[in-house]
Amino acid sequence: MLNQRQIEILLEFCNHSDEFLTASHFAKKLDVSLRTVQGDMKVIRKELADETCAELVSKASKGSCIQVKNYDEFSAFVNSLYQQYTTVSLNYPTSRISKILLLLLNRHRAVSVMELEDKLYISRSTLQNDLKKVEEVLEKFQLELLKSSNKVMIDGYEINKRRCLAEQDLYLAHIKNEQGMVYIDERQLAKIKNILTDIFVNYKYHIMDTDFNNAILFLNIMICRMGEGFYIQPGELDISEQLGNEYEIAKAVFGKISRRFFIKVPDEEIRYFSLYLKGQGNNRDSDTITQEMDNFISEAFEEIRRNFGVDFTDNINLRITLALHCMSLSIRIKYDMQVKNDMLNYIRETFPLGYDIGAYFAFLLHQQYGKRVSEDEVALLAVHFYSSLLELNSRQGNKRILVISALKNSMTLLMKQTLLKWFSEYVSVIDFVNPMDVTEDMLDEYDIFLTTEKEEFFEKGLAMYVDTFPNQHDYMNIKLNIDGFKDIEDVADIFHPELFSSVKSSNKEEVLSMLCEKSTAYFQVENLHSQVLQREEIGSTFFSKQIAVPHPMYAVSSDTFVAVCVSKEPIIWDEEKNEVHLVMLMHIGKNNPQAFQLWDYFSKMFADKSLVERLVEDPSYPNFIRLVKGALETGINSTETI
Repeated sequence: MLNQRQIEILLEFCNHSDEFLTASHFAKKLDVSLRTVQGDMKVIRKELADETCAELVSKASKGSCIQVKNYDEFSAFVNSLYQQYTTVSLNYPTSRISKILLLLLNRHRAVSVMELEDKLYISRSTLQNDLKKVEEVLEKFQLELLKSSNKVMIDGYEINKRRCLAEQDLYLAHIKNEQGMVYIDERQLAKIKNILTDIFVNYKYHIMDTDFNNAILFLNIMICRMGEGFYIQPGELDISEQLGNEYEIAKAVFGKISRRFFIKVPDEEIRYFSLYLKGQGNNRDSDTITQEMDNFISEAFEEIRRNFGVDFTDNINLRITLALHCMSLSIRIKYDMQVKNDMLNYIRETFPLGYDIGAYFAFLLHQQYGKRVSEDEVALLAVHFYSSLLELNSRQGNKRILVISALKNSMTLLMKQTLLKWFSEYVSVIDFVNPMDVTEDMLDEYDIFLTTEKEEFFEKGLAMYVDTFPNQHDYMNIKLNIDGFKDIEDVADIFHPELFSSVKSSNKEEVLSMLCEKSTAYFQVENLHSQVLQREEIGSTFFSKQIAVPHPMYAVSSDTFVAVCVSKEPIIWDEEKNEVHLVMLMHIGKNNPQAFQLWDYFSKMFADKSLVERLVEDPSYPNFIRLVKGALETGINSTETI
């Protein structure tokens, strides 16, 4: 049987399948010698020799990687590893926290500190440190750790205790309580599956495979808790929605469950499960989009148009899809039933612009409902937005430019000559108009709008600011607005050596402050730092392995740029403890929709999993540009092949 460290190594390989990892990587990560890792690798190879689902392949100078042969068997194999990991890692702090939580959540009364010490084989001081971490976990679920007379217990609503069990994955721990009960019992899960199948077929209730499996696990926790005498109490649920058909289904389900498992099921439990089904939004036949939701979607689209330069207002399919999605999502948000999404990292890396629009849409939902939308839910929203982004066709042909300016004719003539000199091959018309003379008809007559004043038309998102005497920055911004990114060199030009830094170690606050300070000085912008911090408040800007892409909530100028910092030591970036070595502060120029293409190029950089490691070895600006161009070239070629 593998020990704890060997299971950790194997799980790391499983989480990075088809990616080569070196022995030095594990030695550093686990704080052991290379010889120890090499010994562990021999044991792991012997363990895998009996498996047919995957094998460990090694290559000189590259390391080793796990190659999957049968994905279904491999999934079961990984699950068994997690079970083993929980079993063998009692002395591992995170596992101890889980065991303490499970023990306390399964007790009706307070537990003595001495009993905890004996069960966990730890000292009083170690236990006290662990209990502080337990309190941090409980705080996320509105639960409290009560302490008195050398005893401890968890206090709070039963609903929140079940949330803790589910969201902390405690029900997967395979740890028995004093009565021998475990949250995962294959025979019990099979019984629940059969009951749900019969009821759903009888009621013609449509449900996706993933939602069906989640419903089984959700019901399993409910049954286990009720079987141990833990019930939702009257007053815990304040349901304002009409539960309708979902209530009848839940009632039928628990009618069978109460007989099969010999448990009493009060109405609060039936209503809780019917609310869960309502939040899945599977029974689309009965869904009706409310006027309130339709108005919210319309206002959200207008906010997205102003801040991202993408117009979804005429996309009827997206309006309907989002409205239906948000009707069930609003229930999940309101009653703390947000779902997990195993595709989060893939979506965030592959569709970064869609994800960022989804994050902004989630921010608007937060304002509407007063509760934060999880990153897993944001990823589901991102898929809808990215699909619609693909459908938007870029306008073709020669561009017509309108410059909104109060300048004198002599000044506009000089400016017009400069613009024609720069963009004669792209532009057929360059007209000037006084701000007082702008009409609605002009909005349809021109493709690109520029302004020499940072006033109404700039602030409201119609026109991009350009200096009275256009400089190189203006040239880059206007060219990007006209033509987008035509090649790899265009993307590379976004990075400036003056905005590149490398440090041995740092923290998130210091890096953000430094990058904002450099950018502010170089581009003469204002409020960048405050806008970047505001964006960080609505969700993590960790986008890919070892990479963070902070950016402002709202653009502060017409300049498009990226400020870069490479850190030798990892930087803890968010509450999930994601570690990053590469921070790229991105600013998309205000009122420049073409500039958002930059997100697509970043997704190609995210796909190069070795980029950061090679950059950390040589954290110089020339090496950074070389690696970026290489990643973009590989990404573009692979896309063309597909």
